[in-house]
Amino acid sequence: MEALLLLAMIYAAIGLLLSLCVHVLSIIGYQPAGPGLFFALHVGIFPLWIFVVLISLKMTGGSRPRKDFWKFVLRGCPVWLKYLTYGFFIYAVVNFLYFFVTTATSGKAHAGGVSPSDWHGFSGHWMAFYCAGLAISTSAYRIGWKYLAEKCPNGHDVSPDHDYCPTCGSKVARESSPL
Repeated sequence: MEALLLLAMIYAAIGLLLSLCVHVLSIIGYQPAGPGLFFALHVGIFPLWIFVVLISLKMTGGSRPRKDFWKFVLRGCPVWLKYLTYGFFIYAVVNFLYFFVTTATSGKAHAGGVSPSDWHGFSGHWMAFYCAGLAISTSAYRIGWKYLAEKCPNGHDVSPDHDYCPTCGSKVARESSPL
């Protein structure tokens, strides 16, 4: 599984770098490439996020959504990558508002494909999601696959916020992660 986590990290890093390059190029008004790259970056988030959701379910023991979800799934992530992820999500919101206002007021449609404005608007979200995928897969990789989910003595998955197994009632012995 560590190899899959490493592959997810590489995949997310490539997606993040490509979307960052596309975003910078769109700021200066350059149309980075044809619709093929746009489609690849857009759809490429989904395979990554299917894997990331499965990782996060394992990390949280499949429990209901936690109010401290991000803190929990990023517990093994380097601090700089956590802040980069938070920053990209804040930027994605601001960028989307800017994109929405500028495209709504201009009323121009771009003939023949994707406009630089479209590249700019969507790449803000791509950066956020690829960075979050990188952060969560890096966190899981650094924690180690065997430490992601806790189990009771009878082998049932237990949410990290439970001291007793909800299935059999056994006390959960906590193993500490190498971090």
